[in-house]
Amino acid sequence: MKQAIILAAGRGRRLGNILNGKPKCLLDVGGKTLIAHQVNILRSLGIDQICVGVGYGAAYVYEALDSDISFVVNPRFADTNSLFSLWLTAAWINGPFMLMNSDVLAHPEIYRRVFQSTKSCLAYDSTSANEEEEMKIQLKNDRITAISKALPPEKAQGENVGIINLETIEAQAVLREADRLIRTGKTDHWSPAAINGIVDQHEFSAVDIADLPWTEVDFPEDLDRARNDIWHQVKTALPSAAKTKPHTKPHINIRPQKLTSKPAGVSKPAAGLINRIPAWPVA
Repeated sequence: MKQAIILAAGRGRRLGNILNGKPKCLLDVGGKTLIAHQVNILRSLGIDQICVGVGYGAAYVYEALDSDISFVVNPRFADTNSLFSLWLTAAWINGPFMLMNSDVLAHPEIYRRVFQSTKSCLAYDSTSANEEEEMKIQLKNDRITAISKALPPEKAQGENVGIINLETIEAQAVLREADRLIRTGKTDHWSPAAINGIVDQHEFSAVDIADLPWTEVDFPEDLDRARNDIWHQVKTALPSAAKTKPHTKPHINIRPQKLTSKPAGVSKPAAGLINRIPAWPVA
């Protein structure tokens, strides 16, 4: 059965005071948070095992989601990046999985196209790859040959949307590469670095979703676009919230450890209830 990882440890500094101390995955769009929309879409696809990698404002995310969600805390969120969070979640993963960023509002058809692929693949927008900030991809014969923000725009075929499907072999390879990178000091890398490091050995395809609405929320103008443009294009296609269990305690099934101290930026008492799964061991 396929699992899903949602990376949500970042602070979102570029959004300024809009966040009011909360992580950007909890931004409201259309009456629900960004991460709630993602969880509902994943469940509509039949993915019930969902783990959220949290860090800044972890308690807020924990309180916003129900007890069927698992959590892994990145206590080093302030000086690491999404690759480190992915590495920490690896102990929870036991097969193929979907990987996504929590700051994306996207049409559910984008998720379906990626989920229904029989190959490891990611969603990309062929109309977008011009900005330094964008995670760009390079393709050859529909196969990804590079994925990096540092990729020159003239060599890119589009922008990574942040919704990735990893089948069993590639999932294992990505986790091994993430482990190698982290243990060689690459803690500040983005999670796609684990794919970029193995594209010459494993096949990753790409699904063009340029015909569908989506946006990543990094800046205030992105949030305006999400609320005033993208939302009106996706709201009728979004699934309604599935029935969930009451929010009582963490649902973690692998050697949970109580945090001995709260992550920086977390002040609510609920932070003490969040468990952290130990990092994935090297084979």
